[in-house]
Amino acid sequence: MKELKKKLIRNGFSKIASFVLAALTLIFLVMALTNLSVDKDTAVDLAYNRESVGKYAYIDIKSFDEWACKYDDDTYYVVYDASNKVYNVVLTDAQVSKMVKASDSSDEYAHYFNGSYRIYGLVKSTHSKVKSMIEEVYNLESGEYYDYFGSTHLDASENYKTNTLWMWLTFAIFSGLFTLIFGAVWIGQERSFSRENSGYTEEECARAIKLLDETDKKQKVIIDDEFLIGRNNGMLVKYSDILWIYERVSKSYGITTGKDLCINTSHNNRYFLPAKGKDKDQQIADMMNLIAQKNPEVMIGFTDVNSRAYRQMVK
Repeated sequence: MKELKKKLIRNGFSKIASFVLAALTLIFLVMALTNLSVDKDTAVDLAYNRESVGKYAYIDIKSFDEWACKYDDDTYYVVYDASNKVYNVVLTDAQVSKMVKASDSSDEYAHYFNGSYRIYGLVKSTHSKVKSMIEEVYNLESGEYYDYFGSTHLDASENYKTNTLWMWLTFAIFSGLFTLIFGAVWIGQERSFSRENSGYTEEECARAIKLLDETDKKQKVIIDDEFLIGRNNGMLVKYSDILWIYERVSKSYGITTGKDLCINTSHNNRYFLPAKGKDKDQQIADMMNLIAQKNPEVMIGFTDVNSRAYRQMVK
């Protein structure tokens, strides 16, 4: 039964891993779908909210100036939305080129849209050096940056929405793949239990293990309502699967050395239950009567007729 316990542990791990990974896959897919949902926050509305840092937002640009300053490899642009609110945005050269082409008119310093041009990005806290440089460019007094732009800016230099979407989808794909792997292992182990453990399921084997653990270790045979379980010989058999039983007598130099009850099952397994003590015949007779009561169709006794009939049954 020790090997059976090991199989139950391995099978249990595969089962748990399958469910956990399936749950993670579902969570990752939900996160990916959530990332596709319509954004409700505009960056301008979050300008004075320090708690908005790290949020994904958008801005509908009506017009934008030439770049205002550069800091730490980022280029900052001052943009205006449809309500003529001003905001600070980090853009790439490729984004600016695309926006210039899409603009409806331009002058020396600014580009305009008849409608609006929406960009997405991540709300970030604006560095003090950036604030100082923009104040200098727009002839603002020290500290006036906050009055015009707030404490945050929109970093649109990367497509955070797409990157986040692909991140969650990648997690979902990998967790889904491992779910399939562990699921296949689990199913294979379930079938292996059925093949290797007298055709019984994992649950039935687990119940047998539990009965063994709860029963006195001195008791070598556990008589259950449905199963007959052997502690030392690994026997796990339903009474309905016992086809043939008989007494086997072992002798050495003509002297009887032992007596066993031989149990033959429908799965072509054979188990021996040794009788102990002085009343060996009575022990075997009592066990035969018990099995016969549980399974009235069982064949009893070693005869040629029973032997041939058993071989036909398990072919």
